[in-house]
Amino acid sequence: MALHVLAWVLAHGIADTNLDGYADMLENFAWGQHWAWGSAKHPPLFAWITGAWFLFLPHLDASYHLLSYLNVALALLGVYKVAQAMGRPDLALPSALLLCLAFPYSTLAVKFNANAILLSAWPWVVLAWVRCVSSQGRAGLVWSVSLGVISALSMLGKYYSGVFLLAVFLSSLASANGRRWFGSYKPWLTLAVFGVCLLPHLMWLQDHAWVTLRYVGEQASDDGVSWRMVLKFAISPLAYWLLPWLLCTWVYAPEATLRQRLSTWPQRLLSSWLPHGWDDTLFWIAMLPWMITLMFGISGFVELSIPWAIPIGYGFSLLWLRNLTQGAVEPNTALSKLRTCFLAWCLLVVLVSPWYAWHQAQNGTPNHYLPRREAAHALLATWQERYPNQTLRWVGGQWAENALLSFYGNPDLRVIPGVPDQFPATVTPLEGWQQQAGLLLCPLGPLNHPEPSTCEADMRAWLTQQGQTPEAIELTIASQGLRFPLHIPFAYIAFAYVPPKP
Repeated sequence: MALHVLAWVLAHGIADTNLDGYADMLENFAWGQHWAWGSAKHPPLFAWITGAWFLFLPHLDASYHLLSYLNVALALLGVYKVAQAMGRPDLALPSALLLCLAFPYSTLAVKFNANAILLSAWPWVVLAWVRCVSSQGRAGLVWSVSLGVISALSMLGKYYSGVFLLAVFLSSLASANGRRWFGSYKPWLTLAVFGVCLLPHLMWLQDHAWVTLRYVGEQASDDGVSWRMVLKFAISPLAYWLLPWLLCTWVYAPEATLRQRLSTWPQRLLSSWLPHGWDDTLFWIAMLPWMITLMFGISGFVELSIPWAIPIGYGFSLLWLRNLTQGAVEPNTALSKLRTCFLAWCLLVVLVSPWYAWHQAQNGTPNHYLPRREAAHALLATWQERYPNQTLRWVGGQWAENALLSFYGNPDLRVIPGVPDQFPATVTPLEGWQQQAGLLLCPLGPLNHPEPSTCEADMRAWLTQQGQTPEAIELTIASQGLRFPLHIPFAYIAFAYVPPKP
């Protein structure tokens, strides 16, 4: 886990000059400024984690990348523990090593958001569930409570966890032990703890007109089933987990000649996914999240999104290994090969990162040249020059790119989506904003390819409504240094809100 985290944090430190281009991670940071039980878009867990992280860590991209990959490490540890709990400690390490090569645990994991938090949440739910079913006495009580708490945390990560918890419920029915579990006190204690833990969030939702659930409902399509997205999601297990799947089915083959290994490879590719009867709990817990989601998409109940596939493969490697280690496979030899492949993978990731940085620089990739940190410092310096007697308290404007002022500049600035007296800023309102100086920021994009936006017109109109004359702060900023061989300036326009004199 340490090697995996180190390799990817180092690689992104070399290759990337910014956080994600969609500003998802800046959005998390902005939500993490207040410890509300919800937001206008998502439940609050990953915002809480981001807020707590940056109470202690410096506001650097590397710090954020470290958080992203520590989340992956926690996910891998959960899968490792699940293998042990299911009575297959021999598969614990290889299952985690294989997941290190899957895109959700490697390249995609750098973006810490609502999908990524489920990587670490779901395996621990499965662990608590397996232990709860198999434990008696005091241990059964402890694991029942733990299952309720961790399940609630999973829901507070993203409501999509409801599909996963449904998969756990159905998987419980697959085996005799699982069915007997429903006859004990344990699942009902778990359900009670789950409800108590979610109660504050439900109360928050009720107090805010169920705003988060309304946002979820708005994501549904009114145009019927999107068969293109259904097909994409259907093949997502192969797309996201292709490399470890191919590696697993190649390495875990009976010792034979190269020709024999190649000729039997297709059979192993198929058998790696197959169940061992209807009571195969491992198969159901590994595959049902994908199956249920796919059925929802086919029914038209939701419009599928490919990022939803990010957390679904936590059990894939364990399923493959269980199926492929039934024959004459020497486990120590196979594990040794996996270790070698993993170490080579980590080395390759680091060695490729300088080329990727050069590639982005030479191609003028916008996110590579985006001068977020420089813009934050320049805007704050301009504010100090123009309004030396006004302490800047909040920043509004274009969400969530406006959070750059707080993340890279002044962490005491409260970030507001849009303007402070309109939705969605009113979901978690800033009290007394009328008497606090603010800045309304509108990034305009690269100077030679401006991005279409109504932000500037909207901010001018709002300031006029407040009885203020919009005074624009216009800046053109370009990233400079050895990592930026091209000159690609970006334009920013901002407007000051100055509290009226009493």
